[in-house]
Amino acid sequence: MEQLVYRAIAEKRRDRRYHVDIEGRLVDDDGVTQTVVVRNVSIYGAMLSGLTPPQIGARVVLILPYLERDATLIWSRGEQCGLLFNSPVDPVAILANAGPVSQSMTAPDRRIQ
Repeated sequence: MEQLVYRAIAEKRRDRRYHVDIEGRLVDDDGVTQTVVVRNVSIYGAMLSGLTPPQIGARVVLILPYLERDATLIWSRGEQCGLLFNSPVDPVAILANAGPVSQSMTAPDRRIQ
């Protein structure tokens, strides 16, 4: 049942998502840390790639050089997952602080769509 609730939340996207490629870390409740790439971000959540996601419903912390945010994992597919932040963020500020995209990233630009 809990998984259905998270899916419903994920499908009610109303806020604009900004496409980014920002390297960060994801820490789960057990203290396991994984390097991730934030692929898009909105005021209430983010899509990550490059990890082995924890279970849906897991409480995690997303750590970026200029932001640390508690979140809940609400979906996963392969090496990607979606987070629902516990409190809103300013996606434009995240873009402004992102700096240059790493050359190891697959996407060559940081277009706002």
